[in-house]
Amino acid sequence: RLADTPDWQFVAECSQPRDLPGFDEGIALMALVDALPVERREAFVLTQLLDMPYDDAARTSACPVGTIRSRVSRARTALCAMLDEKAEPVPAG
Repeated sequence: RLADTPDWQFVAECSQPRDLPGFDEGIALMALVDALPVERREAFVLTQLLDMPYDDAARTSACPVGTIRSRVSRARTALCAMLDEKAEPVPAG
């Protein structure tokens, strides 16, 4: 969703239903997204969370569409890797 505020995280949090299954997963996702480098996080949030078309995200970020696509791809790869790391069992000891 687009908002008249620079605080995208607040807008994203407010748009989340709080009593439905998946809320905790949404909070965990935001923590992972926050760990991304700024440029990748911006591209991911604009296109994947705010559902902005890639060409609009490119104009917003003042870069080519191909750069947005690359940043989103790298963000997805990094998020998957972070999820895999979190899913690994912790050795006892």
